[in-house]
Amino acid sequence: MDDHELRSLMAIEAAGMAIWDSSVVNGQIEECTIQWSARGAAMVGLPAQETLQPFTQFLALVHEDDRDELLDTMQMAVDARAEYHLGYRVRLADGTVRWLHADAKVLCGDGRHPDRTLGLIRDVTGMVEHERLVNERERMAEVTLDCIGDGVITTDCHGAIRFMNRAAEQLTGWSRQRAAGRDVNEVMPLVDEVDDTPLEHVAYKCLLRRETVGISSHAAMLTRDGRRIAVEDTAAPIRVNSGGIVGAVVVFRDVTHQRALSSQLSWHASHDVLTGLFNRREFELHISHALHVSKQDNHTHALLYIDLDRFKLVNDTAGHAAGDALLQILAKQLQERMRESDVLARLGGDELGVLLGYCRMDQARRIAEEIRQLVKDFRFVWDVHSFDIGASIGMAEISADSTSVSDLMIAADEACYLAKDQGRNRVHVYSPNDAAITRRHSEMMWVATLNDAMQQDLFTLYSMPIAPLRGNHMKHEEVLLRLTDEGGDVIRPDRFIPAAERYHMMPMLDRWVIRAVCRHIAYSVGSQSQPVREEQHGRNTETEVPISGISSVLAQEVGPTLYSVNLSGASMSDDALYQFIVSEFAVNRVDPAQICFEITETAAIRNLLKAQDLISQLKLIGCRLSLDDFGSGLSSFGYLKTLPVDFLKVDGSFVRDIASNPVHRAMVESIQKVAQVIGIQTIAEFVEDASTLEVISEIGIDFAQGYAVGRERALDSADT
Repeated sequence: MDDHELRSLMAIEAAGMAIWDSSVVNGQIEECTIQWSARGAAMVGLPAQETLQPFTQFLALVHEDDRDELLDTMQMAVDARAEYHLGYRVRLADGTVRWLHADAKVLCGDGRHPDRTLGLIRDVTGMVEHERLVNERERMAEVTLDCIGDGVITTDCHGAIRFMNRAAEQLTGWSRQRAAGRDVNEVMPLVDEVDDTPLEHVAYKCLLRRETVGISSHAAMLTRDGRRIAVEDTAAPIRVNSGGIVGAVVVFRDVTHQRALSSQLSWHASHDVLTGLFNRREFELHISHALHVSKQDNHTHALLYIDLDRFKLVNDTAGHAAGDALLQILAKQLQERMRESDVLARLGGDELGVLLGYCRMDQARRIAEEIRQLVKDFRFVWDVHSFDIGASIGMAEISADSTSVSDLMIAADEACYLAKDQGRNRVHVYSPNDAAITRRHSEMMWVATLNDAMQQDLFTLYSMPIAPLRGNHMKHEEVLLRLTDEGGDVIRPDRFIPAAERYHMMPMLDRWVIRAVCRHIAYSVGSQSQPVREEQHGRNTETEVPISGISSVLAQEVGPTLYSVNLSGASMSDDALYQFIVSEFAVNRVDPAQICFEITETAAIRNLLKAQDLISQLKLIGCRLSLDDFGSGLSSFGYLKTLPVDFLKVDGSFVRDIASNPVHRAMVESIQKVAQVIGIQTIAEFVEDASTLEVISEIGIDFAQGYAVGRERALDSADT
C-alpha cells in the first residue's frame, strides 16, 4: 500500500467509514462476494478483521423490512452501470439493530460489463436516532401547541411563517399549509381598533429589537374572511445555543369579549346607568379640572346644582318605573340643550349637576333660567297620570379664588337648598352669607339632635335578614341604626348621617352600635351557646337551595346569629377603635365569631392602610369582615388581595335590575367568579322580587338581602 492509499484509508477510518467493496458475477448482485475491511466487518457484526462474505450471508444480516429495497436498489444500479446511495438496517447477533448508509459506484472491468461495486459504508445509528428524537419532540410540541387556546405562530428571521397551531388557524382563517412561507403581516395583519390604522407587526418589532415585545392594547387583527377581532399578547425571539436569532414566536388570543366588557365597565365607572349621564364621581373630576384651569389661567366657570321639584310625587303616585322614565326623558332633553363645553351629570336620585365651562356668571344665570324653564314646561304623562315638575337650581362660581371641589359642591348644594326654601322652581346664586346661615341652621340642628339622642338613649337597632342561598343554614342579620324623635317617629339614617359625617360624629355613633349589639347578644336567648364556627365549604359540596325553598331555609337556620355591623370610614381611622371592640367583647362575653364588621368599598380604598391594619386585627381575634357596595368603584378586584374579607356585598345598583339588564348580570357574574376563585362568599343586596332572587341564585351568589327574603324589623323582635 503506497502512501496515497494509506492516507486515503486513514482519512476514511477517521471519518468513521469503511470500504464497501463487492464483486459482481454475471451482472447479478445476489451472486457477488463482499470484501469487508476490519471496520466494515465490525459494522455488520462480524469479527473486526478483513473478511470475504457471500452476498446471501450478508443479506441475511439485513433487517427483514429492508432486504428487498436494498437488493432492488443495488441491482438497478448494476443494470444501469450507475451509483447508488442507500440506508438500511442490520440486526446483530445479540439482537441489536444498527443503521448503515452506503454510497457506492458500479465499475465495469472491460468498459461494458459490470464486475464490481466500490464505495463507502458508515454507521449512522446515532444520527438516525437523534433525528427520530428530534422529529418526536417536534411532533409532541405540535400536538401540545394544537391543544392550547392561544394562537401560536413561528417565523424565520425575516418574518416568514414556519408554523401555526390549530388555534392560530382558527383565529386567522389561514391553514398552516397555505400560510407556510408567507409574510406574517399577510396572514396576521394588525390594525388599531380605534381608527384601523395599520400597526407595525409585533413579530417585526421583536426581530428588530431582539427582545420580547407586547402588542398594543388597542390592537385588532383582520382575519382572512374580513372579520376584525381584538387581540393581545406577545412576541419573543427564537434563539439558538450560540445566541443568534433564527426567528420569532408570536402568541396571541382573541380578547374581543373581554375588551368589550372592559369598555362597558369603564363606561359604568363614569356614567349613571339609568340616564347615561356622567355620575357624581366623574362630574367631580370635571369640576376639579375646571378649578385647576381657573387657578392657572384665571378662567371663570359656573356650577349648577339642580333638584327636581315634586319628583317624589311621581314615584309615590305612579311608581319607581315612572320616575325612572321621567329621568331618562328629561336627561335626554337637557343633554340636547347643552353646549359642547358643558357637562351634565346625575348626582343622586332626583339631583342633577351642570358644569358650564368658560362661562361668566351673567351668562350662566341666563343658561340656568333656560334650564329651569325647560323643566317647568316639561309635562310628563304616565298611564292616566300627568305631572308638572319644576327645578330648584343652585349656582356657584368656579374661579381662581375657589378652594376645593367639595366646597364648590357644598356651595351649589346650599344655594339649591335656598332656592327650594324660598318657594322652589327658581335659580339662586351662592353667597357666602346665605351658605353660612343655611349650614348652621340645617346641620347644627342635627348635631344638637344627635347629641341629645345619645344622652337620652333615643337610638334604636333594627335588623334585616341576610338569607343563605347555597345550603348554608347560618342565621345572618345586618344591624341598622335608627333614631326615634320626640313624637315617636322612626328617622332613617340618610337624614342624619351626612351631618354626622361632616361634623365627625360617626365614630361616636359606630361605638354606640357596637356596644348595643354586644349587649343584645349578651342578653339574648342562647348567647351562651357554642360560638359560630361554620366552615366555608367549597361550592362543589354545597347544595343549591331552590327559590321556592328560601322560607324553609330561613326557618331551619340554626346556631348563634351572625350580626353584620357597619363601620364608617372615620371609624377605620380611629386608632382606639380596636381596643374598644375587644373591651366590649370581653365585658359582654361575646364570641368575636358572632360579629361581622361591614365596611364600604369606597371607605376601604380611601383608608386602605388603616383598613388593612384593622381588618387584620379583627380577623386575628375571629371576627368576620364584609366589603359593602362592592363594584361601585370598579377598581375593586385589584384591592381584594390586600383586603382579606369573608363576604362581598355586591352593590345594589347592579342587583336591582339584574333580571332585565344583561350588562349588570355580566358584571355580577364576574364578581361572583372572582369571589369564588379567591374563596370569598357573596351577598346580593336590593333583592326585591322573585325574578331577581332567581337570577342571583343561578349565578351562584351565596346570600340574598332585600324584601324578597325579609324586611327590616326591630332587633329585639328579630330573634322571636
